[in-house]
Amino acid sequence: MRKDLQKYFTTGKFAKLCGVNKRTLFHYDDIGLFCPAITDKNGYRYYSYRQLDVFSIISILKELNVPLKEMKSYLDERTPKRLIDLSTQKIAEVDNEIEKLNQIKHLLEETIVFTNKGTHVNCDEITIEEQEEEYLIRSALLTEEDTKNYIQFMLDFTSFINSTQSMDTSFAGAMLSKGNMLKNNYSNYSYFFVKTNKERKVPSMFVKPKGMYAIAYHHGSYETLSRTYERLLKFLEEKHFHIGEFAYEEYLLDEVAVKNESDYITQITVAIEKSTSN
Repeated sequence: MRKDLQKYFTTGKFAKLCGVNKRTLFHYDDIGLFCPAITDKNGYRYYSYRQLDVFSIISILKELNVPLKEMKSYLDERTPKRLIDLSTQKIAEVDNEIEKLNQIKHLLEETIVFTNKGTHVNCDEITIEEQEEEYLIRSALLTEEDTKNYIQFMLDFTSFINSTQSMDTSFAGAMLSKGNMLKNNYSNYSYFFVKTNKERKVPSMFVKPKGMYAIAYHHGSYETLSRTYERLLKFLEEKHFHIGEFAYEEYLLDEVAVKNESDYITQITVAIEKSTSN
């Protein structure tokens, strides 16, 4: 190698330093995006260590899906101000992407929790336990017409999910009022809800009170939920419990986890209190 090239890298060595294939460097040279510091009379390319930082910026912009044409435009006319402006813009985009990925991670973690619970519950058992206060975000009050119109019901449910899903909320469920439980109107829901880990000053905030709750699990399609509600109400009557203001449905196994509706698992939680007359 010529003495004046001893401090330069061949295409192969520079590609190895940058973690890319030599063909990438050839392509970047061909389009004028990133050219070698020296090209000798035989066509051999040599790169300077000073070019490593420039290639690093190109790699970062590529990861951010910046078109090669835009990269070339920046590099051809780069200035300190353009670098600051570009970095500021990309930081905002990265922050947005991090938020999206964190949300995806949160949804996957929730999926693991719900699915694990759904695969280990005893659907023949009804349990009673004391639960701590929980914060819920509720939808607008649903009308009977809303719940009877299946298409509208699903549109409302999806809209609620899209407006509430965040790092601070759980999967959505539905609330059934005491009145509708006692009238056997098990599909006439009052609200959609999500649990949240902090209280917020919004009109839709609802506090699920601390107290005793009965918990039952329904194995089957949503159309057959009435069977488990009736079994739960009979159990509470035999144990001399009054039911509270709402039942809370949470969907542990649904069409994402199982192929058949008959394998769905729904958790039903209802506030209770002991009858004082017994």
